[in-house]
Amino acid sequence: MTVPRPLQLSWLCRFLLLFALPAFPYSLFAQWQATVGAQSKDKAQQVLAFLPNEMWIHAGDSITWKVATDEPHTITFLKAGQVRPPYQAGCPGFSVSGAAFDGSTCVTTGPLPNGQFFTVTFPNPGNYKLVCLIHQNMTGVVHVLDWSQPLPYDQAFYDVEAAKQRVALLSVHTPQCDHPNAAPDLSHSNQISAGAGQIVATPGGSDTVSVMRFEQTAKVIHIGETVEWSNADPVTPHTITFGTEPANPIPPSTNVILDADGARHATINSTADNVHSGFLLAAPQDQTGLPQTPAGVTRFRATFTHAGVYPYICVLHDDLGMVGKVIVEP
Repeated sequence: MTVPRPLQLSWLCRFLLLFALPAFPYSLFAQWQATVGAQSKDKAQQVLAFLPNEMWIHAGDSITWKVATDEPHTITFLKAGQVRPPYQAGCPGFSVSGAAFDGSTCVTTGPLPNGQFFTVTFPNPGNYKLVCLIHQNMTGVVHVLDWSQPLPYDQAFYDVEAAKQRVALLSVHTPQCDHPNAAPDLSHSNQISAGAGQIVATPGGSDTVSVMRFEQTAKVIHIGETVEWSNADPVTPHTITFGTEPANPIPPSTNVILDADGARHATINSTADNVHSGFLLAAPQDQTGLPQTPAGVTRFRATFTHAGVYPYICVLHDDLGMVGKVIVEP
């Protein structure tokens, strides 16, 4: 029997529609854009923040974050109650761009360099905390709404909000540090600020502004004198490292001792000596119901017994320009 042509077309349309319907909603899913971090032109001032750090999207939508700093970051969503893992280990392991997060399994990147993109899709409604595993107090939140609920903002709003937050954070007052070509410091004080920072909060989470510089990039002293470095950043660690960089930057070198007041101290006898302070880092803030943390080690001292020029770096941020030297005169 020959089927009339109009009826054939009707069957064909129904057949195509049957297979097209399940895919139709996915064509409506939005692809949102956001930024990770910001920095000053000389890279000295680093904004440790998700920009913006609060977004509202629909279930099925995805967000692509772009890293905008020479300081690396992770994009991480942990399960509720999950112990925060070290960034080197991941969840364990790392996710590929385009991973889906619904709260049941962790999604994280490794440290992402400047210009890298990473996309996360959110299939289910919920409120999901975003963190960077490298930097404490760098958090955000993604509110995933059901399709029946209207979204309060569009991409244009988030672009403007990110720009406003970027400008505001880069304008946060932090102690000024020397330009790399500044004249050597000849003052009588042998104190050097090794970084500084402030934590700034929004309803969406916490942001940090960190200065990745030594306050005095060139310090002139005399034989037998001691220089003290102190880290005034609430969350970002720094090191004072002379000579060869250690494979593991966290602990101090074996020639570093502990002074009675908790500061680390080394005696440097030669420009060929290898001396490493280990992490200088403030202790995290205590929380009610949890064991209190011991005092952080935030000071390092070095006594110089011979004349010479002693260059040093922060092994974590020397690529951002955090370098200095001690000039020891007779």
